[in-house]
Amino acid sequence: MKKKIPIGLRKIIDEVYRENENLFKLEFNENSIAKFLDSDSESDFFFEIKKINTENVNRNITYTVEYKPYNEETLAPRTVPVTLANFKAFFLKWKSLLIESNKMSPLFDDNFTQTYYDEIAPQFEILDDDAEYKPFTILQQKRIIEFLDKAEEILKEQKNNLDAENTIELIENTKSTITKSTKKEVIKNIRKIIAKGFKVGLKIGEKLLIEFTTELAKKLIMSGGI
Repeated sequence: MKKKIPIGLRKIIDEVYRENENLFKLEFNENSIAKFLDSDSESDFFFEIKKINTENVNRNITYTVEYKPYNEETLAPRTVPVTLANFKAFFLKWKSLLIESNKMSPLFDDNFTQTYYDEIAPQFEILDDDAEYKPFTILQQKRIIEFLDKAEEILKEQKNNLDAENTIELIENTKSTITKSTKKEVIKNIRKIIAKGFKVGLKIGEKLLIEFTTELAKKLIMSGGI
């Protein structure tokens, strides 16, 4: 896949990625050269290299890029032509907006979920050396989806509960993206799901955590997972 991206662009991307490895992830599709997505599964921020332009009056190669957000004043996307010389500036600007958006906000962030998320951290340590760049095996993915299905059943029992509904949305997103997510990204989402479960209710959170630690984690370890 790396040969889909021109060497000049790839060098810049590699350099920026090394500085913030957990900030964004790469996705390939038929309609563009490469697309970078915010690692936060609940975000729709992206930076996409849509095409290479080789024909223009100056005979300079340019790249059409689209990214969201494009500044601090709006969440709208923007499409612009860039050269290799100024590609890095645009990419770094988008990265800086991503970093800013991830900073803690006392008003808009869920401090309750964050507290539970931090407290259960020891249960989610990933030992695999390749956790940041490889997915789980197909068998492991099937077992993870089984766990997520059970978690969804538990949460659906909570009628008219907005926190439960939001958590179910995260579960569905995790299932739909598991084949193109790294081990670390999947476990981070599971940890977030369980933390949100504790916000729904103590017994709900405990059910999800027990299901994870006694069933899923054990199965993943048996098959060489976490």
